[in-house]
Amino acid sequence: MTTQPHAIDLQLIKRLTELSRRGYYDPYQRFYWPEQIDKECLWCDEDLLTTYGTELHSSLSQQTLAALSQSEAINFYSLNVHGIKGALEFIMRCIYDARYRDISEYLHLFITEENTHMWFFAKFCIDYYGKIYPAATMPESRVSNPIEKDLYMFASTLIFEEYVDFYNHKVGRNIQVPAIVREINHQHHVDESRHVSFGREVVKSIYGELAAADDSGDVTTRVGRTIERIFIYFIGLMYNPRAYEDANIVSLSGLANAAALRNRLRNDRARSAFHQQWFKRTADFFIRQGMLADASCLSR
Repeated sequence: MTTQPHAIDLQLIKRLTELSRRGYYDPYQRFYWPEQIDKECLWCDEDLLTTYGTELHSSLSQQTLAALSQSEAINFYSLNVHGIKGALEFIMRCIYDARYRDISEYLHLFITEENTHMWFFAKFCIDYYGKIYPAATMPESRVSNPIEKDLYMFASTLIFEEYVDFYNHKVGRNIQVPAIVREINHQHHVDESRHVSFGREVVKSIYGELAAADDSGDVTTRVGRTIERIFIYFIGLMYNPRAYEDANIVSLSGLANAAALRNRLRNDRARSAFHQQWFKRTADFFIRQGMLADASCLSR
């Protein structure tokens, strides 16, 4: 497949900039934060739990499912906090690079919005659960080409944003979760829809530039392998042993420890269909750009 250079659509960037300005809100006034929230109910849709579809799930009581939904919500929000920190560090470094001059105005809005998201996810974790789960380090790609490095940063940010948006969209419409849970998920979904459009446009542009100059095919091959690893990495982050410990489901599983339970659930064949639900749309985008050959990495 021959990939042609793709110039960033500056009219799209202009529209996204206008939407962000019109949609601006004061995060400190946007939400009502109750002193406590209901811990008897689920904090997400049941089919978002990482036990869903497995034999273990059917054996869990409603009380245990509620506890698991809460620890996994905290894992999800913690992933957002750490993912946003990484994205902001990258954007802060490149915002005034000559190649991003035409989109730097939008990047300022991106920074503002992502800082807001980091704040409200962190506040939720600390106020209602007393902690943020530690970050799992993402392996760095060892490439010397700065443009290729940028591609991986924008691509991983895009994959992560579309991954979290699947969860946000469902929970943001769920009237059975506590109101503050629904509200932060809904607001994140609204804001992320712009970030996803932006991310797709930038990824297309950078990859088009790299692929057009790749006479040997080495770069495009390496890009494909790297994108696959990013997908596999994010799928793995869904399964956090600390969340299983905090929900007290390790002993119910009959396994020796939380790490063993994590590996059992991560590799349960029944879970593959749910990985497809979360990531297939994003994988299809990378396939259309020629960056992935297929979506088989979602089943690994």
